[in-house]
Amino acid sequence: MSISPIGPNSPITRLQGRTAETVSQDSQDANRSLSDTVEISDTARYLGEIKELPEIRQDKVQAARDGIAAGNFETPERLDGTVGALLKEYAF
Repeated sequence: MSISPIGPNSPITRLQGRTAETVSQDSQDANRSLSDTVEISDTARYLGEIKELPEIRQDKVQAARDGIAAGNFETPERLDGTVGALLKEYAF
């Protein structure tokens, strides 16, 4: 089986005029002058924070849904408590 190149360039080329020593030296110089950096996007940060959140407690969610459907969930006392907690959390 033979593999023929695609296009005018040969897939295998030979470096001429360079010895293993000069290639090694160039590689060391490149390693000294470059450093790797990593940038994490805001989206990735948010996803990481979401993973830290506790799991959803379906029993609590269902109880809230049932209370809303029955019309007894949004009482003035409950709304005052929620608004108070939000104000305290966000320090308004």
